[in-house]
Amino acid sequence: MYMQKFILTLVILGLGVTGNFLLAQTDTFVVKNAATTVSIVPNDSWFYLREDYAVKIRYTSKNKMSRVELKGGTATLRDSMYILRAETGGEAVLVVYEKLKNGKEQVALSKTYKLFGRELPTVYLDNVPNDSVADQFTIIALGRLKAKTKYGNEVFRVDSFTMYFRNPTGGFDTLQSKTNQMTPEMKKRVDAIDVKKAGGMLMFENIHATAPDGKHVELPPLRVFLSTQSRIRFGL
Repeated sequence: MYMQKFILTLVILGLGVTGNFLLAQTDTFVVKNAATTVSIVPNDSWFYLREDYAVKIRYTSKNKMSRVELKGGTATLRDSMYILRAETGGEAVLVVYEKLKNGKEQVALSKTYKLFGRELPTVYLDNVPNDSVADQFTIIALGRLKAKTKYGNEVFRVDSFTMYFRNPTGGFDTLQSKTNQMTPEMKKRVDAIDVKKAGGMLMFENIHATAPDGKHVELPPLRVFLSTQSRIRFGL
């Protein structure tokens, strides 16, 4: 009997130790998943210097997104969108931070953007660039201002401009157009210029245009010199 009690006691103790061991194993290997998912929309790799670039940050986690910063620029929250902007430099880094349960911060996402300066457009009068010779007859027939970038092929819509003409008193008369087209009065003035006698130089200033992104910009002045080759050819 004594031996049976002794064996029974050992079995009970063994089961208790094994149970505790199993519990210890369970406690040791249970790991709570705290994965964080962050995405940026749109997922571009660059944006323009000195222009606002809006992004949406989609953040999913058991932690809390604590702050967003743009190293090399600014990141401003506006209507659920982050407005990124950089004034100088070749790169900027967007960093999204999250706060852990212990109060510490850690980086949830880091994204590097290339920065580029927007190319200034070139203004043309009937496809004639600045400081070039334009045909007097063609200007009278067409007389349209256009603007586009040389490398990016971005077209800017010319909305208005001012044109200067020398008057008989030695001063200048100012004529304005509210489109990219020279007005009939402007063309009449160009037609009246005696290029052989007085030479012919046309000046366009206050050229206002709309950029591809919808922003209004003022473009550099345009100067062209008149030629009468077409008039000579047609006997005008």
